Amino acid sequence: MRPKLLQILRSAGAVVLGYAVIVVCTSVGFGQLGGIVHLNAPGRIQAAATFVAVASGLLGGIIAALIAGSHPIRHATAVVIFLCIDTGVVLFRGSVDPLWFDLMGAATLMLATVCGGAVYAVLSKRLGRPLSGSRRKLESNQRQ
Repeated sequence: MRPKLLQILRSAGAVVLGYAVIVVCTSVGFGQLGGIVHLNAPGRIQAAATFVAVASGLLGGIIAALIAGSHPIRHATAVVIFLCIDTGVVLFRGSVDPLWFDLMGAATLMLATVCGGAVYAVLSKRLGRPLSGSRRKLESNQRQ
């Protein structure tokens, strides 16, 4: 029973920490660009903002997958739940930008997050690292 609880806590913590990484990275990144980037911003600022969103999403997805230890894409996808809530809040508050602009920005971040989990899964397999190594260690410790 106890290892199952630890597994659940680890999965939940992985998702929350993945989201927290995204929040910190986007806050710092967009802060360096002058805050929220609007549709009328110069092209180089929009390109930099896109880079920040993609890098933040990838990093958040990778962190969620790494901490979870198993099912990397599922855990990265679970981070998207928090991003959907965040997007809903942003849309509810209103924006000077068109709806499509805000939705495309959110979709970019969400897709990058799931891709972060996929990148972790591919790298783990190529490097020969077991994705569920922590579970195996728990099970072997219980048998002893």
